[in-house]
Parts: sequence; structure tokens; C-alpha cells
Amino acid sequence: MDPIAVLQSRIEQLEAKLGLPSNSLIEGQQGDSVTVNLINTAQAINNATAGHEKLAQAQNMASELNNYTDPNFIENMQQNTMNMHEIAAAEPVIKHHCHCMHRCKQAAPVLESEVLQQVPQMQEAVNNMHIAAAEVKAEADGVSQGIQELAETCGAAASNASEQLTNVAQKVEQVEQKMFPKRRNGLD
Repeated sequence: MDPIAVLQSRIEQLEAKLGLPSNSLIEGQQGDSVTVNLINTAQAINNATAGHEKLAQAQNMASELNNYTDPNFIENMQQNTMNMHEIAAAEPVIKHHCHCMHRCKQAAPVLESEVLQQVPQMQEAVNNMHIAAAEVKAEADGVSQGIQELAETCGAAASNASEQLTNVAQKVEQVEQKMFPKRRNGLD
């Protein structure tokens, strides 16, 4: 079989898979069929290699032709559409992450400062200080408990002493009254 006929047959099969109408257009005509695009691309490549046309235009046409001849073209378009919807839905989150990254970039000089770089090495010293502070707090709590108990003991002793002094004062008053009775209106 002739190679051009094989190519034409393959193109027609691809057009049928893509659902494109099979048209027989004259060479150089514009159209949407894969055959016309293939012919136009071949012409553009020939012109580009001959210096008649810019190579960039031929490359663009070749990439478009490559897309059209891809058997998964429709599925890829649908997947791309779904991806665009997912990206559009995630836009607020992406903006938030970008804002956070911008703030991190602004804070980079501070975060990269020598003082913050030494934090991991200083962590052991900070841990030791926390342990020492806990020990001092435990001792202070013990001293505070002892002071509280001493204050309660001293308060109880003062209360007891006050009661005893009150009792002594009452007894002294009773004895004084017995020994020196009170005079009534100065007549006694």
C-alpha cells in the first residue's frame, strides 16, 4: 500500500475518533480537519526550512497538530477543565498561602539572625534553668509551708498567752477587791 494512502487512512481514523468531519479540501485551503492542518504544517515546515517563513510559527502549528492527533485529546481537555475548576476553588487558600509565604520572606532576616540561629544550642541551658527553677520553687514552697506553720504556732501561743494574761488580770482584780474593798461615796 502507498505510504500516502496509509497516512491518509490513519488521519481519517483519528478524525473519526475525535469526531471531526472528514473533508477533502484542496491543498493550501483553510479548514478544521486534521488533514488540512497536517498539510498546512508540512507546508509551513518546508517554507521555514527554505527560509520563507519563521520557524516559531511552524513550531506552534506543529504543537497544535500534535494536540489534535493525540487520541486522548478530549479526555485531556476534560481533565484540564476539571483541574481549572479545582484551582479556581482553591484560589482563596492559595492566596492565603502566598500571603503567608510573603510574610515569611519579610521575616527572613530576623529568622536568620545569629541569635535565633543559636537557639538550638541554648535549649539545653534553658532546660537546665527550668529544672533549677523547679527545684527553687519546691524549696520556696517548703519554706512557705514552714513559715505558715510557724505563724499558726505563734498565733496559737499568743492567743493562749493573751487568755492567761486575761485570767491573771481577773485574779489580780479579785484579790485587790478582797484586800481593798471599794469605798462607797467616800463615806467609808
